Amino acid sequence: MPIYCGEKKPNRQAALAGLTVLLLVSSASAAADADLNSGSLVSTKLTPAALEIQDAKVGRIYVDNRNIFDPDNPKEDRWLYRMVNSLHIKTRPQVIESQLLFRQGEDYSEQATEESARLLRANRFIGEASIEPVRYEDGVVDLRVQTQDVWTLSADVSFGRQGGVNTGGFGLKEYNLLGTGTYVAAKYKSTVDRENTIFEVAKQQLFGSRYDAAAAYSNNSDGFERQLRFGKPFYSLDSRNAFGASFRAAQQTDTLYDLGDKMAQFEHDLSYHEISAGWSEGLKDDWTHRITSGLVYDDHQFAPIPDDMLQQSIVPENRRFVIPYLGFELMEDHFETTRNFDQIQRTEDLYYGTRFSAKLGYSSAAAGSTASGFHLSSTFSNGMQAGEKGTLLFGAQLASRVMSGNAENLLISGFANYHWQQSEKRLLYVNFDVSAGSNLDIDNQILLGGDSGLRGYPIRYQTGDSKVLFTVEQRIFTDWFPFRLFHVGAAAFFDAGRTWGDSPVGDQNLGVLRDVGIGLRLGNARSGLGRMLHIDLAFPLDGEPDIRGAQLSIEAKRSF
Repeated sequence: MPIYCGEKKPNRQAALAGLTVLLLVSSASAAADADLNSGSLVSTKLTPAALEIQDAKVGRIYVDNRNIFDPDNPKEDRWLYRMVNSLHIKTRPQVIESQLLFRQGEDYSEQATEESARLLRANRFIGEASIEPVRYEDGVVDLRVQTQDVWTLSADVSFGRQGGVNTGGFGLKEYNLLGTGTYVAAKYKSTVDRENTIFEVAKQQLFGSRYDAAAAYSNNSDGFERQLRFGKPFYSLDSRNAFGASFRAAQQTDTLYDLGDKMAQFEHDLSYHEISAGWSEGLKDDWTHRITSGLVYDDHQFAPIPDDMLQQSIVPENRRFVIPYLGFELMEDHFETTRNFDQIQRTEDLYYGTRFSAKLGYSSAAAGSTASGFHLSSTFSNGMQAGEKGTLLFGAQLASRVMSGNAENLLISGFANYHWQQSEKRLLYVNFDVSAGSNLDIDNQILLGGDSGLRGYPIRYQTGDSKVLFTVEQRIFTDWFPFRLFHVGAAAFFDAGRTWGDSPVGDQNLGVLRDVGIGLRLGNARSGLGRMLHIDLAFPLDGEPDIRGAQLSIEAKRSF
């Protein structure tokens, strides 16, 4: 049975529990220097590897979920921070416990504790998480699960600017309703494509189980969108089975762009529904193999817009596919933790392992599909250390359907990025992205511009069926922590890219486009939004003569 503790408990029993944990933690260092037992491991430290050798059993589990600000830190023991803590409803310990991959009485596993910490850190309502042994006695190890909450209720007032276009919105979001890990939101959003009024709700670990559920409804200026999802995912590397069902229906107006201008529009009604199941033998020798099967209904109906005043009238052909499929996934257990990589002063979980997945399905005209043929997709990713201070991450994707021996909507893409940790506060980031398409669906437009990595240019500036983008970015991390709310960083960057190939609109291709710029990064340290505010000023070096001499971009992203 887990024991729950935290700072400044309001009653005597909780205080005694907190004192017990404090004594355990205080004695941990002494226990670490003592023998794990009277057996062969003399002077062995209290380390995970040693505990596994000793075949230790999990004893007591102390869940220490801490508030947003630490009152024991003199810099945070102020009336404003204490007030924020008092207003915040902390994550319920049961929510944290339900995500752990180990239970009292089970064999201790270093892998299970490390993966449990990663699962906890992946939550939007948890800023940091760690799991460590605090005492070992008579073959039993006690563990402390320590987490720190972040503020999760957000008056969602957002604004941004990308490629000369303003975006924004307002509303309310709560990622941890009443400390239960439930996400609810009601918001208005204005984007480049449409205005949305959105209602969302989502919950992981329903009633303490491994099942998830989510629902969303959006009333848009050009239509609507409805989504519903329920299932049990492969929640860990050792998961043995999975199930999922998802339903999505939407009505919207799609736009084709060239040089940042709208060239054509059409109405698009879509339905995408999927039901799937998966099986695995779990984690063996640091590898996981998974088999999945499922059924997809994918329907896209298009129509011209009445009284369309744009330059071109283009409408894609309707398509409907009913696709039973089989899938395979291979994943290696190889993670590392770091800081000042893609975030500022936060624990980051980097995946260095090999991951490969493939899915093959078949649609039959006799079953209601537009045409008979094969549908295939595949992904691959890997990572490795490149030198003493370098990290190389790379991957590729392929997706297509094959009808009557011809590849349709074929898209192959790949990436490689290199992080060179020059020092604790400086990192050089180099990224290369490439996409090559053939016989693409009209509504699957390849775009490049201010909203897709070419920061000195308007959004959706160039189009084609293929593109390449190269970025070099010098990142600077600081210890500046204004008001104990956000971390500050900076960047200087160079982007270069181009598109080529066929496009339904815009025959003018300007070749390689380049830009340079500087940026400010504000890393959100106390909010469940978990985002980093980018403020970039980029200067185009190419393009049309009438292009602006500078582009100001303000955008919230998940990484540096």
